[in-house]
Amino acid sequence: SYFFPLLKWSVTKVQNTLWQHEANEDVEESNGAASAMSDRFALQGKWLLIFQAVLVELDSEDDPGAAVCKLPWYSGIFMGMDDIKDASTATPTEIELGQSWKYVNDHLTPCLTNALGHPYDKCRDHIASCLFRICYVQRKFINTYKALGNENGSQSSDDPDPGIEIMNKLSSIRDSDKYSFKEKNRALGTARKFVSCCVHWGDAKHEYSEFIIPLLPLAFKSLQTIEGEASSEDRGIEADLVKGYRYAISDISSSCVACYGVSDDLTLVLDVLKEMSSHEYWQIRQATAHFLRCFQGAHKFLFTEKQDETSLSIAISLLADERREVSTAATSTLTGILAVFPQAALEELVSKYIRIANKSLKKKKRKKSPTEVSTEESEIAATKEKARSARQQKSVFLLCAVVMGRPYDTPVFVPEALSALSKHSFEQRASLSVREIVKMVCSEFKRTHTDNWEAHRKQFTQEQLEALEDVVSTPHYYA
Repeated sequence: SYFFPLLKWSVTKVQNTLWQHEANEDVEESNGAASAMSDRFALQGKWLLIFQAVLVELDSEDDPGAAVCKLPWYSGIFMGMDDIKDASTATPTEIELGQSWKYVNDHLTPCLTNALGHPYDKCRDHIASCLFRICYVQRKFINTYKALGNENGSQSSDDPDPGIEIMNKLSSIRDSDKYSFKEKNRALGTARKFVSCCVHWGDAKHEYSEFIIPLLPLAFKSLQTIEGEASSEDRGIEADLVKGYRYAISDISSSCVACYGVSDDLTLVLDVLKEMSSHEYWQIRQATAHFLRCFQGAHKFLFTEKQDETSLSIAISLLADERREVSTAATSTLTGILAVFPQAALEELVSKYIRIANKSLKKKKRKKSPTEVSTEESEIAATKEKARSARQQKSVFLLCAVVMGRPYDTPVFVPEALSALSKHSFEQRASLSVREIVKMVCSEFKRTHTDNWEAHRKQFTQEQLEALEDVVSTPHYYA
């Protein structure tokens, strides 16, 4: 077989030309030879592309002939029939795919992982693609040989799994201190491209479980800016990186569906979202709410009862967020969750949060002279007021989500929710953000129910109708 020499030749070419990370980036940039190597991006890209083509030939699972160590069907184009007959009797030792994989893992994988921070974007694309191909084809290779009865997949059990090594390297980029500011952003960009390859090129089951879920925390944390001194140009590059990760997170939430029957994977994703929902960086909390909205919608009928409760608790916990962007995103997420909620459970939930909302209304304060209030008392009062405000915002936003989830019908609990919400539309009883969302939701409810309003209003009592009109009607000048 001529394959192994071809593989060694392509790996050697990549090793000899590919840019490598140095311990001191400043020394590297001042070194003329290193700079010249990094400038040969076209040559490096060429060898990486050639290696990917060679690597595809290691993918033997899709070809029944290759699975029993025969040459693929297209070999007849390049060889005579007699040669094919001789080659078809080749033994696994002669073809030795395990030897090829060991050579790739020992020589090329460390070279690629050391070049994650490559200066050129096109080369980083090729590096991410190569790393994905190594993980993808290696897994199929092992699974093929296991199916043929070789439990070790023609590979020593002591040999490290390249997928694990690559995942450990990618996961540790953000917390690593060996990269400079600029190179860390480049390496994170390579990790994002690797995730994109897994989403669009991988199998739904293995890539989602083995690569996407472990890298999900990195994707969320990469929305946070990196601390340290940086030029305006570097901050611009970082902003592009954050934008790319926002797209990647959106892509994962909408494109990846864990429909292969492994419920534990759904639990792992929800655990990540639960952790990110309490992150100190508000952009990450906002991204968590948006991700949960798509993820829950795609997996609603695959969730267990416990997973339903977890997704609901994450959304509710984000309603009381201090940042308006986060609470608004959480309200949208909760609207989708509650729209398909069982009606009996929804009625119980509405009753619970109506009581909380009523108790959280602002009360008229008794004026005290400054000498009557000590510092300790003022701190306690401030803490209580903050807790009351959080309860009010959470309960009001949840009731708003319930109303928004019913744009075409009027169940019994909707008039009750609207009546409770109307009490929070006055300046002396609620903050500005709470008052605004109450007015918006009541106006939206009236707009979506205008066509059949005569039928819908029958669900309201006179008192509930007056409460709704107090919010949606425009005050008269002489009133």
